[in-house]
Amino acid sequence: MAKSKTNFTELTHQVVREAAEPLTIDEIVAHVSTLAHGETTKNLKNTVRGAISQSRSIVVTPDGSYGWKSHLLNGVVHRIMLDDESMSEREIPLDDLLRDVLEPTSLGSNKYGVTGPAQLELLGGPTLEVAALPRNIGNYLLSIDDTFWAWLDQCGAQPGDSLLLTAINVDARRYSLSYEPASARDDEAIAARSQEVIAAAVDYVHRSKGHAAIWDIASYLNASGLFHQIPAPEPFGDLWTTEVWGPLVDEYDVSPLTLGGQDDDALDFLNAMLNGGVVANNGEQMASGTGVGPIITVGDHGTYQGHIGVDPALLQARIDEILQNPNVLVADDDPLLPAIVTVFSSMALPSPTGHSYLASQLVAIFGDSDEILDWIEHGAELGMVQIDPAYDAMFDEEDTSTHMMSEPALRGGTSRTLVLRVSYRSKPEFWREIEIADDQYLSDLHVAIQRALGWDNDHLYSFYTGKRPYDAKTEISAPGGMARRQTDKVTVGALDLRTRQKFLYLFDFGDDHLFDIQVMKMNPKAPPGTYPRVVGQQGDRLVQYEGEDEDDWDDDDEWVKEE
Repeated sequence: MAKSKTNFTELTHQVVREAAEPLTIDEIVAHVSTLAHGETTKNLKNTVRGAISQSRSIVVTPDGSYGWKSHLLNGVVHRIMLDDESMSEREIPLDDLLRDVLEPTSLGSNKYGVTGPAQLELLGGPTLEVAALPRNIGNYLLSIDDTFWAWLDQCGAQPGDSLLLTAINVDARRYSLSYEPASARDDEAIAARSQEVIAAAVDYVHRSKGHAAIWDIASYLNASGLFHQIPAPEPFGDLWTTEVWGPLVDEYDVSPLTLGGQDDDALDFLNAMLNGGVVANNGEQMASGTGVGPIITVGDHGTYQGHIGVDPALLQARIDEILQNPNVLVADDDPLLPAIVTVFSSMALPSPTGHSYLASQLVAIFGDSDEILDWIEHGAELGMVQIDPAYDAMFDEEDTSTHMMSEPALRGGTSRTLVLRVSYRSKPEFWREIEIADDQYLSDLHVAIQRALGWDNDHLYSFYTGKRPYDAKTEISAPGGMARRQTDKVTVGALDLRTRQKFLYLFDFGDDHLFDIQVMKMNPKAPPGTYPRVVGQQGDRLVQYEGEDEDDWDDDDEWVKEE
């Protein structure tokens, strides 16, 4: 009987969950290696990084180590302010940090997370069960029965007073709620603590280069230790104002909703999407797809254009039928299901099957670029996507198609070549010069750059013939990407470059490694030899991952200049 393959995602979670304290990435890798009894992957550290990045149960701490989220939340204390509206409406609104404490992994996969209703122990009163929070975004209410309000009345609560929610044992779903009158507040100390929280949140957004979503910010702050101190700061929702997140939205050009801003249009859009309603898009219909091929109209939602391998008239009729009868679910064996799922998912509509999209299914449709993987993870957080074992396996097992690098080609006759200087934008004094034949592909240039850097070739990439990255009009994406042109179909000569002209290379859509490429010279009749090849350099090694040191480099990663 064949030996089962080691599941490194399972081992990574086991190591972090069983650790008494947060661990560094190197400590996690060492423990995983021990548990794997010598079995490994091509780059075990990257495998572990991938498992961590996809997990909602493992969270980074301010010192850069990683801990088990539910354990780090034990002892967190949050302040809930009572005001006229909450007292009169008998409703307790919750901000994103409070939701994160009560349901720390409910927005993602529950495979490794806590489950079951929270138990709220009222100080001096009964214990109540808290109903699950709704799926809609940006508007949470603590769902508890009238017993709570009777307890609050006994406390003599008034507007301006506070409730203090403490996480006792998150895994056991135990929380306590105590009452604090306004007269007991230390306003000066609370103000100082509040400033610490805001500073930490802003710093986290800067360190993520604007990629942090509000649920990531909440998770980081709750696990940081800031809320384990007394007195508890003001509620985060009262601190995270337009004056704070507005400049961050402008600096990183992101949606206010991403950073937790109350953008009503964005909230309406997202909640309509989650609930399967018609999405209002400023009077314009949404358009999705490749932009080439038959056009499918999806009711009032918009249109999809692309070739998806079925009769477009038959597909249009089937989609019309689905929209007219939304309560009739599409069967799993429906022959048109793959095409229907492609159309619905590309327009961010809920699955017409009645259950979540499978993450592996979406990868099969749209590829595995970093943008698609981020979209899938956010869909999982919102309950629209299920992280299935096939998707987990993409990060557990070595993917030879991702890491495999083609060998440079030996050419017998003369070739027309270009010498390209590849400079790291944030460190322009570091560059490599690569000579490549004009009939070789941009995918060959990508591999040559990865070899010259000694990097792992473990992320997606794109070239841009314009001046800006993420410009869909000038993008040439990696094979399987969503751009109109792809690197295994476009030769260097097809770019019609001239001497001194520049274009861009972007590697890893998470860390955004951006390189400027400039044509240094052209050789109409380069001699026989192996191309592409490195012909010049400046600067030592360029690390791929933050915190990486020379010990992370393998002996065969040395850069060697071609003679």
